[in-house]
Amino acid sequence: MKESNYDSYCGLYCGACDILRCYEKGHESKFASLWTEPTLKAFLKSQGATYSGDDDLKLKCQGCKSDDVFIVCRSCKIRECALSKNFEHCSDCSDFPCEIYNDWKKVQIFLPHINGTQGNLDVIGKVGVDKWLSDQENQWKCPKCNTNFSWYSSNCNNCGYDLKKYTFKFSKLRLLFMKTSIRLTSFREK
Repeated sequence: MKESNYDSYCGLYCGACDILRCYEKGHESKFASLWTEPTLKAFLKSQGATYSGDDDLKLKCQGCKSDDVFIVCRSCKIRECALSKNFEHCSDCSDFPCEIYNDWKKVQIFLPHINGTQGNLDVIGKVGVDKWLSDQENQWKCPKCNTNFSWYSSNCNNCGYDLKKYTFKFSKLRLLFMKTSIRLTSFREK
């Protein structure tokens, strides 16, 4: 694995991830603010995942295919499956789309950035990963100043340009709903 890699197994473009942007540039978004220590612990408990120390609970990541992966993504069943089968992308597998992938896609109601992953995998299959990564990098740059932005950015962190027509909305209501759902799920798993 490379030090930093914006490709993923599922078709997400990690370069526009709010966690990765927060880690690289220090700008915390509403989505990144969801992942407080109590919420992370509750999520990991609900997934049956463990962590080895406080460093695991920090908002840090260099992409799904890097050696420094956010703990939520480290517990991803898709990532685990692709690594175990030695596939670069889910679409390389003859079982795609499988139950794991289809179950994961159900969370797109809460996380709309997931919606485009199957289309992204189709594009990767047609034009190759390098061209797709280049296109994604251009898609997630501010049209005014060329600064990278994330899936849920409202405004450019550099020039303040309104990015709402280019990004997904992550409202306070969605934030509250997700936090509550994660915590309730962790209690249910006791």
